[in-house]
Amino acid sequence: MTLHMRNAPRARLMTCSYGLSRLQFRGPRRPTDGRYLACLGGSETFARDVAQPYPELLEHQLGMTCPNLGQQMAGPELFLRDATVRALVQDAAGLVIQVMGASNLSNRFYKVHPRRNDRFIAPSAALRALYPEVDFTEIAFTGHLLARLVETDPLRFSQLRQALQGCWVRRMRELVGLARGPVHLLWFATRRLEGPAADGHDPSLVTPQMLMALTEAGAKLTQVIYEGRPGVMPPAPDAEDHRRVAAALSGAMGA
Repeated sequence: MTLHMRNAPRARLMTCSYGLSRLQFRGPRRPTDGRYLACLGGSETFARDVAQPYPELLEHQLGMTCPNLGQQMAGPELFLRDATVRALVQDAAGLVIQVMGASNLSNRFYKVHPRRNDRFIAPSAALRALYPEVDFTEIAFTGHLLARLVETDPLRFSQLRQALQGCWVRRMRELVGLARGPVHLLWFATRRLEGPAADGHDPSLVTPQMLMALTEAGAKLTQVIYEGRPGVMPPAPDAEDHRRVAAALSGAMGA
């Protein structure tokens, strides 16, 4: 187990590993040899600046181990690529998946880093052909990439948006399909699911229709909206927001 110290006012942060995974998860490490609820997600689930993220609070409310498998800036691809995470999902009594954006995954237009999914690695020939005037060597992150492409030509960007959304649905279906227990989708964001799927607001590009493809297969959906802490950009949930998530999920699970 690795211990990382952050400068004040951040809480002391522990990270840990599971199995042979190269990923570092939010600690302390939780036992997985009995019944447990696996909690997957992105930066909001990892919650580096929150002393007690919702998986820890949910564990107390459910009386069941809840390993926090969140990763900073993760997309669904990160979890599908990791054999240890796949095994943890398959063996779990239940699964929580925080809804992640559609921009941080490899697709036919560009590749992302396998562990830091917000990092743009390279465009494909298809993206170069779609945007021949763009210099991709200046771009390091997916958020910057999408903003540049929208600014250059919103009409052409619609082709990329459609491809990303279709890829997201396929990857999420695969991830949900690994679970043998109940699946709970968590919409934990600053925008309501029913609002516009703004390109620059997480979960980026995700629409109600995309989630419907998962709920129709049996997954349940819980929605918690937060405003973020004053002066913190990008907006991040605080301790009270995590308490609301734990209460909402606990209620959805009938606890």
